[in-house]
Amino acid sequence: SPLSLQEENRVLQQELSRVEDLLAQSRAERDELAIKYNALSERLEQTLRLEAGEREGAESRSLAQHNIELRRLLEEEQAAYKRKLQAYQEGQPRHRSSKPSVTHPGPSAQLLQYKKKCGEVEQQLLEKATELEQERLTLDVSLEQPEEESCNELENALIRLEEEQQRGVRVPGG
Repeated sequence: SPLSLQEENRVLQQELSRVEDLLAQSRAERDELAIKYNALSERLEQTLRLEAGEREGAESRSLAQHNIELRRLLEEEQAAYKRKLQAYQEGQPRHRSSKPSVTHPGPSAQLLQYKKKCGEVEQQLLEKATELEQERLTLDVSLEQPEEESCNELENALIRLEEEQQRGVRVPGG
């Protein structure tokens, strides 16, 4: 029995460490994306100010279509992120239920601490999703003037952003 408690404690510590690593990685990604987003937004805003009033008609429709496509891509990425988070959350109860019940007060306190830590990580992930949605809305507002060059630059930046997100969202060992 003491060996199984020690084993369970070791497994919980490993899982906690893995979740903390994911959180640190998520924070680093968020910071990096925020820097890239701010730089891109500033550049786009400057370009739009310089080019304001020079182009009309078809280019405006083209930019609106491009904006719709970017919004769709962002929504797809956000939905994929939510699905991964939900799959992770659903995997947690199965992981816990496969372990034997422990009535010893020590591991029980550790389990509560672990659950609390998981809750904090989930809350931070939800905050990140909210942040991304706010950034998406800000980007939508800033894309009102047509400018083909900035469209190409924005599309390239979005592709790089998606590649960064795909590399960062992968969960090690799962």
